[in-house]
Amino acid sequence: MNRQVDPDDLSALLHSVREGETGAFNRLLDLYRPLLVSSVSSFGEKDGVMMQEATIALYHAALAYREGRGTTFGLFAKICVTNALSSAMRQEMKRREGPLDEESGEIPETDPEVVLIYAETVQAFYRLCTELLSPFEFKTVTLRVAGYSNREIADRLKKSERSVANALGRSTGKIRRRLSDLYT
Repeated sequence: MNRQVDPDDLSALLHSVREGETGAFNRLLDLYRPLLVSSVSSFGEKDGVMMQEATIALYHAALAYREGRGTTFGLFAKICVTNALSSAMRQEMKRREGPLDEESGEIPETDPEVVLIYAETVQAFYRLCTELLSPFEFKTVTLRVAGYSNREIADRLKKSERSVANALGRSTGKIRRRLSDLYT
């Protein structure tokens, strides 16, 4: 986000959004539009659908954010938007041709720019995960990113669904803490 916002003003604006005040979300959207545009462009925006996903994610972030939990709204919004865009991309890829090829890491896409951005994102995520996660956590995260449900992951790894959910929760916490350190 390029514009600096007074924390008290942002807090009041977020409160107004949660209260459903007319125009409050539009003001928030104006402040965070650079974040949305940047996030969407990294996913190869073509038809406005990803911008809609990002806008909805910003709205949900505004509703869910609570101060005093160790992160700024900007970082929280970035994580929410990135997660929503990643999920939308996974769903679209599954709809088109099924889950990612786990072994090759290939994606069913023909636009070279999208392929390059995706490959760079996957490599960065892979490096981060190998650095932070245990082997079991790493396997659960890679299967989850590949589009498998907790039940499917549990079946594949011959573990309980609860173990998988716990591993994913620990992994998410570790990754979020690292991203928070990097971007705050």
